[in-house]
Amino acid sequence: MNNYIKPIFILFILLTHLSADLLKENSIIFDLNSSTPKALLDVEADNLDKIFDLDKNHNSIISWKELRSKKEKISTYILDHIAISFDDKECKITATDFILHRKIHQSYIKLPLSLECAKAKTDISLKYDLFFDLDKDQKLFVKLDNNQSRPSIIDPLHKELEVKLKNDSLYDTFIEYIKTGIWHIWMGYDHILFLLMLLLPSVYTKNRSSYRAKKSFKELLIDVVKIATAFSIAHSFTLALSAFGIINPPANLIEVLIAITIIITAINNIFNLFSVKIWKLAFGFGLIHGFGFANVLRELVNNKTDFISLLVGFNIGVEIGQLAIIAVILPILYLFRKSKYYRFFILKLFSFFVLVIATIWAIERSFGIEILTW
Repeated sequence: MNNYIKPIFILFILLTHLSADLLKENSIIFDLNSSTPKALLDVEADNLDKIFDLDKNHNSIISWKELRSKKEKISTYILDHIAISFDDKECKITATDFILHRKIHQSYIKLPLSLECAKAKTDISLKYDLFFDLDKDQKLFVKLDNNQSRPSIIDPLHKELEVKLKNDSLYDTFIEYIKTGIWHIWMGYDHILFLLMLLLPSVYTKNRSSYRAKKSFKELLIDVVKIATAFSIAHSFTLALSAFGIINPPANLIEVLIAITIIITAINNIFNLFSVKIWKLAFGFGLIHGFGFANVLRELVNNKTDFISLLVGFNIGVEIGQLAIIAVILPILYLFRKSKYYRFFILKLFSFFVLVIATIWAIERSFGIEILTW
């Protein structure tokens, strides 16, 4: 085993002793069993500081005193970003006093919602875009406390959701999880850039001193299949380990490590540091990316049947999304592989651009700051 891959496996062993509770666990839980329909909204409070300037003492922690000073404005602001309908009839939403609590390094508020409308019989419709303009990573997990429906996600690309009150068939659930996996990798810019960093040099047969463009598309395709297979096996392995709770590394650490995998791969494209085959890089770093894919799964698990269906369906969706990206990019790379500009402009200059972006991501994720706004 190559020396630079060994630290990755050592790190995985260390991560088994750590726990993960750093996800942005924004959620809304509907209570349909009480005499009057209710919901409990639990969302990050830290973003409110950007809107209402709450952190007066500049200690990066939102206190109850700071929050209470603008309680009514905050409630109004939140309610302006959420709409709920039962059976196509919009509910009037009122908010009662909310509660401030902490999850490791972030402040959250629990806001009980009273819904003035007839009880839902067939479906619940939800529109939600709170903080989506401030943080592209925001997600809202939607649940029913009576387990009549499986958990669903609202995110910046899917701001509306319809929850059926009757259980979907196992097939319908499986298909939905496949779609979730596809969208997850298409929305995961870090995963896409990592995949691109692996694909760009694949058009060459190279050593320390020379580059040779592959002669045939078949030769290129074989190598790319090796890269995609290695990445898939690796991320599927750690995805399963994390999903089953065998290894649960902290989510924020994994996000930093994912950025570092992009940095290392981009540097290798620029300086040709490693003589190792690209598929070996894909496997080694794919183990880290698997933990990144697993983060979203923890909030979707409802019961064992759902869990197995989710794990398989989600993983298939990730593979489909990955293959779609390869199908679009690979013919383009093959077409330009012999151009005298490919090696400098496409391989090295673009890799340098990705290196800068990934370095900024690593800094942002390490220190909880925002440098890029997109």
